[in-house]
Amino acid sequence: MPLTRSIGAAMLAAALSATAGIAVALAADPAATISQKGRHFTPGEVSVKKGDTVRFVNDDFYGHNVYSETDGASFDIGLQAPGEERDVVLEKLGIVDVRCRIHPRMRLKITVEE
Repeated sequence: MPLTRSIGAAMLAAALSATAGIAVALAADPAATISQKGRHFTPGEVSVKKGDTVRFVNDDFYGHNVYSETDGASFDIGLQAPGEERDVVLEKLGIVDVRCRIHPRMRLKITVEE
């Protein structure tokens, strides 16, 4: 992992953890990996266990900004450059609606189970 990516991920993790209660850092083995390409999330729906890591990978030629405003599971990973990976750990049970601030038609449904 390049040093700049490591420092950026650490700064982002600290900021998000402090403001939203969501842990963000690159995990060794994510429970789900979501690709962003062609203005779509792939897969468009996943199920994970409470506390599992979901990895967002920008496989596009342009930036994305993945976020959720779901009560108790809100997060915003900020501008994600092409080729960049960012992880989010979801702790609240239920359905998390995920979108891209840059491409509003992009939608992802994450079901967080016990």
